[in-house]
Amino acid sequence: MWFNPTRGRFGVIALEELATADRFELEHACRAQAQPVYIGDHTALCRILGRYKFYLDTRDQGFGSNVLLDGFWEMWLTIAIARHLKPGMVAIDIGANFGYYSLLMADLVGPEGLLVAVEPNPHVTPKLRASLALNGFASRSRVIEAAAAVTNEGCAHLYATLTEPKNAAIVSPETIADPAVATITTAPNWTADAIARERGRVDFIKIDAEGAEEDIIKGLRPLLLRHKPSLVLEFNAARYANARGFLADVMSCYRDLRVVDHDGSLAPIAAETVLTERVGEDRLLFFAGAAR
Repeated sequence: MWFNPTRGRFGVIALEELATADRFELEHACRAQAQPVYIGDHTALCRILGRYKFYLDTRDQGFGSNVLLDGFWEMWLTIAIARHLKPGMVAIDIGANFGYYSLLMADLVGPEGLLVAVEPNPHVTPKLRASLALNGFASRSRVIEAAAAVTNEGCAHLYATLTEPKNAAIVSPETIADPAVATITTAPNWTADAIARERGRVDFIKIDAEGAEEDIIKGLRPLLLRHKPSLVLEFNAARYANARGFLADVMSCYRDLRVVDHDGSLAPIAAETVLTERVGEDRLLFFAGAAR
């Protein structure tokens, strides 16, 4: 039992409860169990979702501070993923970051499934690997230290500020960074082709890539058309030179467009609404794939 208001006690939150319980009750339970501890070298360890042990960089202000104190992040998307992934699935987390969703996805797909965590930022991949291993998910997961792109050739140049080490944006090779403020690193480009060939299918993909979504979708397009995985895409119309064309390109692979609501449900939404309302805000779009 995770949280029973009549008993007033906390325990491990079960996977099925992440999919079925009320969002605000889950958040309350997670806050009570966050229990962050500092272990040195800008590193903290906390409990997320009342279930997993999670390493974080204490210099991270946007994501890290919230997770250390609350023990969760974007509970609506957390619930949506918990409702959708099933044991045995092949899931890809593009823009895995420190691995918050990677841990959840690795747990949901189970020992017979596979979680592929794709993250190019060398500031966060060591903690991503460590969290997956600490929770016993090393054998059902792979960490790809690369940037999802159109092809496997070449490399990406990544700009990350020191106060937000989790956010590494792809920049041109000519970009210069002030070392007191940010760093620039490189990572090889990567596509999911090899995973699709090896496993024979891909069931679920989550993409959160700080504006690199257009190239990622171009690289994934053959896979999307062939395997029809369900897709969660962070979309911000203000980020793209041709947001309408980009959204049309994604929708050409799917028949159904939904948005992740704040209770974790998937609400139908019109493409025109996505393009013209709340421009500049991130939306979590959901494209339903083939039933498994």
